[in-house]
Amino acid sequence: MEQQSSLQRFNQVLLAFLLFFGILYLADSFLILIAISGLFAMLLVPVCRKLEQWKLPRTGAAFICVFAVVIILLGLISVLITQIIALANDLPQLGQTLSEKLDQGHEFVTDQFDLSREEQNEYLQNQLESTLRSLGGYISTIMLSTGNFLVNFIIIITFTLLFLLYRRRIKNFILQLASNRSNNARDIVGKITGVASSYIAGVFLVVLILSTINTVGLMVIGIEHALFFGLLAGLLNIIPYIGSLAGSLIPVLFAFLTKDSVWYPVGVGIFFLVVQQIESYALTPNITGSKIKLSPMSTLMALLLGQMIWGVVGMILFVPYLGIIKVIFDNIEGLKPLGYIVGNDDGDDNS
Repeated sequence: MEQQSSLQRFNQVLLAFLLFFGILYLADSFLILIAISGLFAMLLVPVCRKLEQWKLPRTGAAFICVFAVVIILLGLISVLITQIIALANDLPQLGQTLSEKLDQGHEFVTDQFDLSREEQNEYLQNQLESTLRSLGGYISTIMLSTGNFLVNFIIIITFTLLFLLYRRRIKNFILQLASNRSNNARDIVGKITGVASSYIAGVFLVVLILSTINTVGLMVIGIEHALFFGLLAGLLNIIPYIGSLAGSLIPVLFAFLTKDSVWYPVGVGIFFLVVQQIESYALTPNITGSKIKLSPMSTLMALLLGQMIWGVVGMILFVPYLGIIKVIFDNIEGLKPLGYIVGNDDGDDNS
């Protein structure tokens, strides 16, 4: 009888997981917007509370916070577009440099591997056609996404505003659900809200610091469009591990194509390696790590699962939400083992 009960409980848990991730996959177009809005709302909650302490009405405080975010995002998008246009203007010169690099590569391959230039050109042409076909698909996707960008942006801003306005109602709803299960539910919800807000704010602060360091460092090295590559690397750092690697390889490749000396790409690579060490051992542990510690294993699993369900957006969103879920696990007695397994708290890992 006990074995049958355990089997039923396992089936129920498995069914719950299947339903949960199935809903995430099928309702992605709706839930992605809600998830992004939730992150912005949690980021703005402390600011909104501060404005309310200054005797501003909740509606006014929420509107001010959301308006500030809109201005910052529009400014960031404007800077990125300006930098992309400037980069596009340099493409003819970049193409000439690339042609010279390819000629050097042809000579090297001919000398080392005894392959004729015709064989090399045929291989490169096949690879280029394959790349262009893939690129055409990506461009079509981007064009279609751009058509919906403004609509999605308005929806995200609207939901962010509504989350800030109705955050007390949402909190009371959670308390009513937990009232029969926990006597200290209010303390748990308050702790979860505070830690989650600090964690999300810390993630954005790390991105801001890294963007500044990257931009200044690339300027000092002498890389053109340093602001664009610095912002891009900082923003990509939101995606753990993969983002930092991609954000560093792009400026290294650009330096290799635009500079005559090999020391420029080497210098850029060393610079980003140092920055990644600073981020890993100084910035993240002291800014976000003091709030939530996720293990590399759980972070990679969140990245892979996010990519499978929501694509690149899932890789960005699943990690911070896993951190928020860990806060919930850590503050509910029956779920603390789950918080322990996904976390990276000091313990007996070496035993």
